[in-house]
Amino acid sequence: MLSGIDFIQGCELSISNKSPTIRDVAIVAGVSRATAARVLNEQKEIIVKKDTRNRVLLAAAELGYIQNTVAASLRSKKTYNVAISIPDISNPFFPELVRGAQDVFSMHNYNLIMFNNDWDEKIEKRHFEVIRKTLADGLILSPSRSDLSHTIFPNIPIVILGDGLSYPSLDSVGNDSKGGVLLALNHLFDLGHRNIGLVVGGSLRKTSSSRIEMYEKFHLERNLKLQQNYIARIEFGIRASDSIEKAKKSVLEILRQKHPPTAIFASNDVLALAVLKAAFELKICIPEKLSLIGMDDIFSASASTPAITTVSKERYKLGQLSAKRLIYKLSNVDTELPERILMPCGLLQRETVSSVSNVK
Repeated sequence: MLSGIDFIQGCELSISNKSPTIRDVAIVAGVSRATAARVLNEQKEIIVKKDTRNRVLLAAAELGYIQNTVAASLRSKKTYNVAISIPDISNPFFPELVRGAQDVFSMHNYNLIMFNNDWDEKIEKRHFEVIRKTLADGLILSPSRSDLSHTIFPNIPIVILGDGLSYPSLDSVGNDSKGGVLLALNHLFDLGHRNIGLVVGGSLRKTSSSRIEMYEKFHLERNLKLQQNYIARIEFGIRASDSIEKAKKSVLEILRQKHPPTAIFASNDVLALAVLKAAFELKICIPEKLSLIGMDDIFSASASTPAITTVSKERYKLGQLSAKRLIYKLSNVDTELPERILMPCGLLQRETVSSVSNVK
């Protein structure tokens, strides 16, 4: 039997002019093509002896063999590629979520391909075309809009990021953001705050209406007067990195009123940072003269001065659960009804909240 080096030097199969194949690896390793295929394709149906497996892997390494994943996927009808589509990579909420999903997919030998659309429906549509053409096995989707038809991918499983209410026929994994809003507002109420402002918008377009809904519900349940001039609605469909300055301008208008709110709830921590900037510009001390609660618990919220009290979400776990659910669906596409997973939010108390009695 020729060694791998002798084989290459002899150029018996003119490998210099073409990519080495499984047949080439089999010849060098001294095994059948079927055995080489079992090892290189990681087939588990038939056990290959350790010594034989090592010879095949060594031969593949010597030859520089690279598996033709396109051909393999056509044979198996699986690419082991999955996609995740998000609307705003500049929002710190998403990177940790993507990392959680990627870690799970890696454990199951899936490759994760990320698509970011900047809340642009045309870009999102182009990404969907790419996903279709690359034959992705499944998709984790954070839609750019709530009316997106899921029939664009009729043949692959989809897991929606969010509460899933707009997509009852699909699996979904999300946070109980509505409960989180009430958690924050009730905490401020318990501290004596009755004039509470709201900042919504930015990169949370599809959930901003639910934030306002909970804000209105809170005022109704607490028998408080709803003051529209305490609500800052930031332009929808913009990146988080652009929303801070836009939000700051709106918050400045609220804080310059004759009777400004004593507390503000921001629908995400990026907008909470905008409130900090506006208060600093007006020399309003937080929390001495203004209490503030954000949402998401991004790193900047804990690193700011003062550190922002926030409604916490387990973003890494959210990514993990969405990936696990998709992997399950890849093996059980038609066996179960859609599952809706909704994780509770918590409240991380830091340095931006005080009781009204402490306001000077």
